[in-house]
Amino acid sequence: MLGSLCIKGYLASRRYMNGIINTVLLMLDSGLPCFSRGDPIGNLRKRFHPEMSEREAANFMKSVCVDAYNKWTTAGYDLIQYLQQGIEK
Repeated sequence: MLGSLCIKGYLASRRYMNGIINTVLLMLDSGLPCFSRGDPIGNLRKRFHPEMSEREAANFMKSVCVDAYNKWTTAGYDLIQYLQQGIEK
């Protein structure tokens, strides 16, 4: 279910890519460290994968979700959440 919601959210955000990028452009001179190195706008644009069709983008996000689920860091984070907050996986 979570994977399905992530895919839907990703596809929805792609429809508003230009608005999101324009909003982030307003923050470039904010002094925040995330904007201080490299090409933050170019990197953000790449994350939307505008060259992909909707089906390709959905498959891409599905693979991102599967990859994240299978990472040891995800299991470690889940354990910390359980121990500190009582949140079960």
